[in-house]
Amino acid sequence: MYGWVHGVIVSGNANRDSDTRIVDPDADRDRGILTPHDRSFLLAAEGEGVRDEMSDSAVRQKRHKIRNRFRNALIDIQYLLLLEDDDLSRLFPADEWDDYELGIVHGAVLAAVYHMIRADADREAIFDTLEEIVANDVIREYADKHGVYAPVEVGVEVDVPPLEECPTLDEVREVLEAGEEIPYKAHMALDYGGMHPNPEEHL
Repeated sequence: MYGWVHGVIVSGNANRDSDTRIVDPDADRDRGILTPHDRSFLLAAEGEGVRDEMSDSAVRQKRHKIRNRFRNALIDIQYLLLLEDDDLSRLFPADEWDDYELGIVHGAVLAAVYHMIRADADREAIFDTLEEIVANDVIREYADKHGVYAPVEVGVEVDVPPLEECPTLDEVREVLEAGEEIPYKAHMALDYGGMHPNPEEHL
């Protein structure tokens, strides 16, 4: 049901925040937010597939239309909250989707929404909203299932060392090229910085 999508040009936001595989990558499946042609356009590398005969102007217009579709779809997400919980739980039936595939979908959704919000808000504002949503969910669960008020505290913290204590990407690459192990997130930093000698092997 999922597959690797090679040669796809993705934004830096999508690059490592979620699995680079796309669940159900068949471009011709039933229409959702995107048309089959939209999916084929996004899956194709520049100058290949459906993009082969598209002018630069046509590519810009296509991207504009896709942005508008996603904008309206994201606004429509509000209406999902009007569905019953049972309806929401049936979006991805367990007999059709396994945990691995759901993990890919969940990661992509969270990454996309995070970066959409991040374009207009700082991280602290995003975390405040997320903390409130999670806290409300816990309070609701305990009130509904146990008949109690659970005064929950939810916290998201970002701990970054002082800049002068952070190794440069040159230093990290030297360690890697010397044959030493480096953390997965260090591999990500090298890749984001365009300095990873072999990202396909490590990411």
